[in-house]
Amino acid sequence: MKLVAIGGPTCTGKSELAVIVAERFGGEIVNGDSLQVYRHFDIGTAKPDADARRVVPHHLIDIIDPDEEFNAALFQERADRAIVDISTRGRLPIIVGGTGLYLKALFYGLFPAKRDDALREKLRGDYALDPISFYERLKEVDPAYALRISFRDRIRAVRAMEIYLLEGKPFSELEKEHGFREPRYDICNIGLMAERGELYRRIDDRVLAMLARGLVEEVKSILARGYTRELKPFSSIGYREVLHYLSGSIGYEDMVKDIQKNTRHYAKRQFTWFAKERDMQWFEYPRELDGIVDRISEFVDRWN
Repeated sequence: MKLVAIGGPTCTGKSELAVIVAERFGGEIVNGDSLQVYRHFDIGTAKPDADARRVVPHHLIDIIDPDEEFNAALFQERADRAIVDISTRGRLPIIVGGTGLYLKALFYGLFPAKRDDALREKLRGDYALDPISFYERLKEVDPAYALRISFRDRIRAVRAMEIYLLEGKPFSELEKEHGFREPRYDICNIGLMAERGELYRRIDDRVLAMLARGLVEEVKSILARGYTRELKPFSSIGYREVLHYLSGSIGYEDMVKDIQKNTRHYAKRQFTWFAKERDMQWFEYPRELDGIVDRISEFVDRWN
């Protein structure tokens, strides 16, 4: 089964390009971002706007409430169903997003790892008491994986520690053993990049635009619905800084600077992740749009 994947760091134009590709090749878009699955979290997750979603069908957006569990395994299951549905109707599935683990799970599958709900709850409590100390513990047992995530990433830090304690091996070692060798689909893998100065300018501008659109008000609205600050999507960049601002721990200008800085750091981590992806061809968008279209045309023609 064939599909086109568009990945890469934030603010490189993935969502915009996906709409162009979908219109040109008769495709439908499957979200590959771990936060756009949540209802109500709209501005800070840079969800495609209503116009884009009217022009091209989008799947796996607004599919769960903020207090529901979602992970790479659930994403793989839902994305597989969407891809089959799109393909059987003669359309081209286009996977778009910057959550590298989700895309790897979809493309190559997940290795089985033990789970223990009681242990996970204990580890969550340990993390809540002292996130930095917890992260330092993770660095001791799995330095390779710890360096790939932030100490603020509670979900991944806790899961990596849980796997280590249950399996007796670091998560990064189990990854290598699994190998992610055989792709589950025939994939045209497009990576978007931008010159660093340009990328940082786009990030800074997007943060200002999100705030102008009402990011702070969006957070207030979500809290007013009764959702707590401890929920997973509130730990993401943009939302957590707004929560700090609303709690009075930082001022407005510091909030803006923190979101911009943390987004820039996140973009660097994304690029490091995707740079290791096999068979990904890199382009700058929109400058190299013609080259991207030619590459996808060759891929589609091979199937026809």
